[in-house]
Amino acid sequence: MLILSRRPGEVLQIFPSPQLSPDTTVSALFSPAPIEVIVTQILGMRVRLGISTHPQLIVLRRELTQLGS
Repeated sequence: MLILSRRPGEVLQIFPSPQLSPDTTVSALFSPAPIEVIVTQILGMRVRLGISTHPQLIVLRRELTQLGS
């Protein structure tokens, strides 16, 4: 499980890994379990989230996906 802190307006992005086969179906990504987002802590204007996904899905803070732009 990945734990991330977010403030109001901040974004998480979930997308497929580059190693994921194009033939993989959506149902295969959800067959072991659905994506789970768990609130683990709330501190003022910050929330800590736990995210569990299929290993072939990537969860990143949006600011990290924009570094290469």
